[in-house]
Amino acid sequence: MTLEEKFIFDLDGYLVVRNALSPDQLDELNAIADEMSNGKFNDTGEFRADGVSTWGALCLSLVDNETMLPYMLELLGPHVRIDHDYCLFMRKWDEQHHGLHGGPYGGTYPEADHWYRYTEGLMRNGLTVFTYCLAPAGPGDGGFCCIPGSHKSNLIQHIPPEIKTLQQAAHYVRQPVLEAGDCLIFTEALVHGTLRWRSEHERRALLYKYSPGHSAWSGKFYDPDSYPGITERQRQIMASPSVGGHPVIT
Repeated sequence: MTLEEKFIFDLDGYLVVRNALSPDQLDELNAIADEMSNGKFNDTGEFRADGVSTWGALCLSLVDNETMLPYMLELLGPHVRIDHDYCLFMRKWDEQHHGLHGGPYGGTYPEADHWYRYTEGLMRNGLTVFTYCLAPAGPGDGGFCCIPGSHKSNLIQHIPPEIKTLQQAAHYVRQPVLEAGDCLIFTEALVHGTLRWRSEHERRALLYKYSPGHSAWSGKFYDPDSYPGITERQRQIMASPSVGGHPVIT
């Protein structure tokens, strides 16, 4: 991470890495998305599926994407592990939206793995999301939104209910502008949510979520042996949580 990227993440609780996917990767992932989502959208215009990493070699490679791995190590430390992964696709005027949630440990949402710390020059996080964007999200399109800086707030319990449920707009709720191929990183300590989708094209997001080596959010662990062609590093990143035994990732 550059010094400016560290500043932005510390300030806002999220960071957009441009062109994390190459044009060829983007084309292939969208072709895979076409196949996997065909006929599977629900009545509200949403398709969500767990286990994107099982969708073939390219999706598996995103577990330790060479462009994004340095960010994983910087934000979660050398014992980083993948906790779970899934996709979220949305169509225009999707009635689904997900109110504001998350937040730092000790607030209204006291999940023990939702935390952010900066100590002695090291940035560390609990559960952290790497979202690969297969389609753009322009101004006002909807999709991911957040309250920048809320990962360090002590007063998130005072967010008004109508703002928390995204029934009313507020100047402090931001929808980042994203391009296809970008990767949006955010800590789950950030208060965030999902706005209704308003664009003609589908929202397509692949979410890979990581934890420090000692913790877990999901109750299900990966089985590396079920992935054909898995590399040793991917196998290590999929290891179950352990305080003393999780491998160092390089």
